[in-house]
Amino acid sequence: MTERLGAMCISAALAIGFAGLVVAVPQAAGAGAEVAAAEFESAPHRIVQEKSEELLDLIETSRAWVDEDPDRFFDEVDALLTPAIDFAGFARGVMSVHYRKATADQRRRFADNFKSGLLRTYALSLTSFKDGEVVVLPPDGPPRRPDRQNVRMEIRTGGNVHPVIYTMRLGKDGVWRIGNIVIAGVNIGLTFRSQFKSAVADARYGGDLDRVIDAWALVVAEEGAPEAKENAGA
Repeated sequence: MTERLGAMCISAALAIGFAGLVVAVPQAAGAGAEVAAAEFESAPHRIVQEKSEELLDLIETSRAWVDEDPDRFFDEVDALLTPAIDFAGFARGVMSVHYRKATADQRRRFADNFKSGLLRTYALSLTSFKDGEVVVLPPDGPPRRPDRQNVRMEIRTGGNVHPVIYTMRLGKDGVWRIGNIVIAGVNIGLTFRSQFKSAVADARYGGDLDRVIDAWALVVAEEGAPEAKENAGA
């Protein structure tokens, strides 16, 4: 079960950065993890490709120092994934109907808390990923919308295959970013949305958005990270 959850966590961290992949990532001897070689023309696939390669490289190089300096690892994962993930849009979807009545400050604070919690929830589990393969699958047809495209990935480790779907969205600035992730059938955005809705209805927070936002890390810890909760009995 531990190995399976580790694979699920790297799936989330890859997009959450979660990649057509061009070349195998250079590996140190015995490292084992690699990105399968392929070539795609679509910009969303190339973005996921590049981030996967860079992330696997960071995982490998950090093994020598991550235990002594985990904050450095958090910072480097943050710097790597933030440009590729639409955290504000992700957080907006999690707040759902509550986003419309939230103030600009509440929206900003939740986006910050959501991003920080998401990265810290998954980041350290990345360092345990080895002897596996990350494969980005070719498009199964033209996208239905010019500003949205799904990128499918498989994370193969320990004889298991964990399917991942990244929803890529084209921003007004012309940049493609990850807007949602589905890991082994678990929709991360919808799961967090359900947790936020439950927290707002929880008597401990009295329907106060400020209290829910400030306690978001506790909410997630109590409910369980989506993929870990879904697979706890695996």
